[in-house]
Amino acid sequence: VGMWVLVGLMTVIFSLAIMVCALCLFVVDPKRKAAHWLASLWGRSIFLCNPSWRLTIKGREHIDPRKPYILVSNHQSMLDIMVLFCLRRQFKWVAKESLFKVPFLGWAMSLVSYIKLTRGRYGSVRKSYDAAKRWLASGISVLFFPEGTRSHSGQLGLFKDGAFRLAMETKIPVVPIVVTGTRDLLERGSWVFRRRATVRVVILPAIDPTQYRQDGPNRLKDAVHDQISQTLQELAAVSA
Repeated sequence: VGMWVLVGLMTVIFSLAIMVCALCLFVVDPKRKAAHWLASLWGRSIFLCNPSWRLTIKGREHIDPRKPYILVSNHQSMLDIMVLFCLRRQFKWVAKESLFKVPFLGWAMSLVSYIKLTRGRYGSVRKSYDAAKRWLASGISVLFFPEGTRSHSGQLGLFKDGAFRLAMETKIPVVPIVVTGTRDLLERGSWVFRRRATVRVVILPAIDPTQYRQDGPNRLKDAVHDQISQTLQELAAVSA
């Protein structure tokens, strides 16, 4: 209970700071970079408040802060969001619509111009796709969870096509990101945080989508899926 109180309090405080920042710098910071850095600080603060949670990130050099990328990550827990904020890179999330309805958190997400996705609603996917293209064209990376939702079993699920079609169309490199350990902190369907856990993030080298131009987005999707799956297996073997 105490950890949830802390997370809730930190979320409200940082959400208010993010909203004030986004509104005050609306004209001079149209890409909402300052607000995103505050959101990143929120993610890191959750881990700093619990010294029993270890977080290691390898491969930051594969994300050049001067270039846009299509970032794709596996999805094990709601804590993945806090973890990926710790990348210390500018990006826009593609997130499900329900998150934008959460008080404070959702309001902040809207003001930072993260990308809302409503599956099953006519035109929403296209609208999200076009928003992602605009941010990439402006030099800002976009982050996808291509599984579409958190894994029920902890195993890597099938990937949806959107991120990979976008990569083929824009010719912007795809950076696979592997997250492991967040499910140990908070399993899907559970509201109990574990006291101790180690979270690992591995950023893999960027993949040039043009090398798959003859095979199409499905081949690119399979290649990224294979890399993330293999890295997950390697991390599991090290932890065993």
